[in-house]
Amino acid sequence: MPRVRAPAKLNLGLRILDRRADGYHEIETVFLPLALFDTLDVEFGGDRVVLETDDPGLPVGADNLAVRAAERTCGALGVGPGVAIRLAKRIPVAAGLAGGSSDAAAVILGLESLAGRRLAGAERAALALGLGADVPFFLNPRPAVGRGRGERLEPLPGVPEMWWLLVAFPFPVSTAVAYRAAASELTLPRQGSSIAALLGPAGVLSQPRNDLETVVARLHPEISATRRALERAGALVTGMTGSGPTVYGSFPDREAAERASRSGELPAGARAIPVASPGSETGNWGWGVAKR
Repeated sequence: MPRVRAPAKLNLGLRILDRRADGYHEIETVFLPLALFDTLDVEFGGDRVVLETDDPGLPVGADNLAVRAAERTCGALGVGPGVAIRLAKRIPVAAGLAGGSSDAAAVILGLESLAGRRLAGAERAALALGLGADVPFFLNPRPAVGRGRGERLEPLPGVPEMWWLLVAFPFPVSTAVAYRAAASELTLPRQGSSIAALLGPAGVLSQPRNDLETVVARLHPEISATRRALERAGALVTGMTGSGPTVYGSFPDREAAERASRSGELPAGARAIPVASPGSETGNWGWGVAKR
């Protein structure tokens, strides 16, 4: 039975460039995988996909992306249809950290391992993108620029390992609502930028701009207040990841991130998570499939 570790990701900056005919938006962002994992055990059995999880708030039927990933991957591989998935949830839900997308990619990887073969490249890419724009990134998570809907990935060389403090809030944000509201306030289309220039050999060079943050922070002033608290605690840069609401701060090392996590200035009810992101040349950080 394969056990798969599914990492979270950080969006370092996010620019909305245009509206697409399919209803989505053209974006430009930097993706950084994080050493914060959900864990999934995947095995064949039964006559349908069954998901068990330690998070009582998660749906376990077709509303869960991992279930849909199992159904579609079984069809593509010609296996199943019975699959049992056990999900240990550690990535905050609806927090802009793409935990659901990472879980879906982990199911694809786990079922390929069980079947003893990998889907062909174009079929695999189409299956992942059909589940969600972030899913392709998690098939091989490494620092990258994401364009298109986020699925057009360009690996980023020279990114160092970095330490972050994530502050996750006990309320969700609708990605669709955030994009619609932000796009309505922008003059589109816009040209792309050198968003990768935010990163240098020592880490993040300047405050990354997230076009979604203004509208989300208007609804949730805790976001701006938390950024200010992280700056007072010594964060080098701060921002909101993805459609939020999670706020991040970059710190020089683990000790500084852990000190900031104990700051009494962070909002009540928020979860503070010190976490590392790997560099472009970092070896295996433990995500992906590991047979037990």
